[in-house]
Amino acid sequence: MFRFLAVGLALLATTAAFGQSSGIPPEEMNNTRRLAGDAINVCFDVTSLARPFDEEIAKAIGDALFLQVNVIEGFGGFPLNGDGFIDELTLAMNNTCDMFMGVSISANSPLSDAFSLTRPYATMPFVIAVAEPDWQSLGDIPKDRKLGTAMASLGEMNYITWAQQQAKPDRWIRFPYADFDKMATRVLDGTIAGMILWQPALARLQKEHPGADKLRIVANDPIPVADINVGALVSSRNTFLRSQVDQAIDALVQDGTIAALMEKYGYEGHAGE
Repeated sequence: MFRFLAVGLALLATTAAFGQSSGIPPEEMNNTRRLAGDAINVCFDVTSLARPFDEEIAKAIGDALFLQVNVIEGFGGFPLNGDGFIDELTLAMNNTCDMFMGVSISANSPLSDAFSLTRPYATMPFVIAVAEPDWQSLGDIPKDRKLGTAMASLGEMNYITWAQQQAKPDRWIRFPYADFDKMATRVLDGTIAGMILWQPALARLQKEHPGADKLRIVANDPIPVADINVGALVSSRNTFLRSQVDQAIDALVQDGTIAALMEKYGYEGHAGE
């Protein structure tokens, strides 16, 4: 799904052994400490769905800390399983990046000792999107209709967990999609009844995909809501930066800056955790 939120950052939730399993040649690693002065290098996954939003958040954090933000595009385009991503991330965080934006944060996720997660700057949900005007919730969709899900996403896992607890006649058949544009097309042409995807992905589709303005969000019932907490990654060697970024995020949540940016981009959910 995502190369959303940086593909492979979901791997933060599945392994804590990045450093031990790294395939990076030692000579590629620069172990000297960068002297940034009044600037920080902020990196982004070029395929992130919320890339422009994340950049505005990074610049707001920089402004709050009186720091210039040097935008570095980073990398992207990895396979769905994230193969190769962790080596690229480790190399970038060691050699170039002071902060990497757009990370999915989970309190229970094991994490390499080399990285540290900031507080979430936004919490945004997975949603059910349909084109049928009479449906008000997922439960209104007949069980003989099919659903699309964003492949390998938290929303898909949330649906699978729910479905496994239901009798076969009480659940929908699920079609996983890696291509959101194709999934939206299938909802609009009636091939599938609706789709489960991250709301910022839907917001982008509604702006860019022909006819997607007809898609609308309905209630999740009967499945539980799944939210993504979005934050940033910093080097664990820089505890001062982590502390300062956390304080800046708190201030931007309190003064409404992040909520205003979410409204600007049409994102649902709320600022902070």
